[in-house]
Amino acid sequence: MGARRPRGRIGKRPVRMLVPAVAAVVLACGAACGEPPPDAGGATGTPATAATPSAAASGPAASPGGDSALTQVNVSVTQGRVRASVGPGGAAVRTVKVRLGARVQVTVTSDVAEEFHLHGYDREAEVAAGRPASLRFTADRPGVFEAEFHHSGARAFELQVK
Repeated sequence: MGARRPRGRIGKRPVRMLVPAVAAVVLACGAACGEPPPDAGGATGTPATAATPSAAASGPAASPGGDSALTQVNVSVTQGRVRASVGPGGAAVRTVKVRLGARVQVTVTSDVAEEFHLHGYDREAEVAAGRPASLRFTADRPGVFEAEFHHSGARAFELQVK
């Protein structure tokens, strides 16, 4: 019969050393979502009724509703694949560039329930499977911000505000 491994050990490292390490990783990951609360914008997590078209990823363009400073970002998730584009039928993009002060609407659709989050602006939207959800806000904070899905951890796009 071989020697028994002492209780409370994994390999050669004691379990008691593993617990603080795991706690530190969990806290570090949770801190990524801890941006300061929003002070402006008007994003909501309500379902969108219709997408409002706009133009290229480099800046806002006119939309049929007369809102000339609205940049429409479309994000879709199909079988785990994320695609972001700007405007109707736009090419896939990884980075969305807008001017400081631009109004932005992000419309998200997914084939599974998800939670969409725009870091830095601390905006979230619950996305029901097969139903679009929308965030609308003013890009009033310069910088680079990640847009991601919380359940899967998938990155949707990077928002650059200049």
